[in-house]
Amino acid sequence: MGFTVATIAREPWPILNRFLRWHLGQGADRIILFLDDPDDPALPRLQGDPRIDARPCTPAFWSSLGLSANKRFTRRQRHVLAQAYADTPEGWLLVLDADELVWFPGRTVPEALDTLPADAQSLRIKSAEQVILPDGSDGFRMPIQRKAVNRVYGPDADLLRIRYGLVYHPEGKSFHRAGQTGLNMKLHWAEDANGDRTPGPTWGAAQQAHLIHYAAPDYERWRAKVSWRRGAHGFSAPVKDRLDSIADGPDPEPGYRDLFNTLHRLTADTAGRLEAEGGLLRHGPKV
Repeated sequence: MGFTVATIAREPWPILNRFLRWHLGQGADRIILFLDDPDDPALPRLQGDPRIDARPCTPAFWSSLGLSANKRFTRRQRHVLAQAYADTPEGWLLVLDADELVWFPGRTVPEALDTLPADAQSLRIKSAEQVILPDGSDGFRMPIQRKAVNRVYGPDADLLRIRYGLVYHPEGKSFHRAGQTGLNMKLHWAEDANGDRTPGPTWGAAQQAHLIHYAAPDYERWRAKVSWRRGAHGFSAPVKDRLDSIADGPDPEPGYRDLFNTLHRLTADTAGRLEAEGGLLRHGPKV
């Protein structure tokens, strides 16, 4: 069964290009790309492929949705995702951020969707977020039990426990079957007209299904988004508290760098413990 991907993005071209190439290669029929910068320099590169539906988010665009460009990003995000769902008459809609890829090792997305029961209205894929392994290569950690977080991370567990060992969202992202009525689109799932989550399975490591999240590929890109994530629920309360403590210090930058290393670099011992708990992918998709 076919699928459409939708995202709203304000990202450099290499990140957009990776997102587009990967999901088109996985068999996406269409990618609806809402460009939060209406003058995004990537626009000329997005012409010519009928599968790429690039929509600059101009003031007129936001007005057509009953919004303005200065509304909170998450609110604008929900509105464009609802628009994307309304514009997907058949198949499935996959909702992602541009720094995320859906990966089913050994099979394509349509092959995975074809295994779902006919009554499934959604499919949620759990997160696997990027970490830096001791040799400098990328690994991806997956949600684990909170008691396991204590065993893996020791004195740093407080920063990671609330989100099951992840810094960002453990919930992952979802596919939504087209044709449902009264759907309320959320970022990680959707609710029906009664406020209940739409029925369907949640897949993760046991089903060879991963939402690959390139949240913090290096210190510079992580640091550039700290303030935005701090104000947009991107960090848990313990991480926010640590960030506030760093910001109040006399020389914050070394503190930020130390926190990045604590959150996103694994020592050999930590990687070994995480792998023993079933929470580490040492190799991600080839993109």
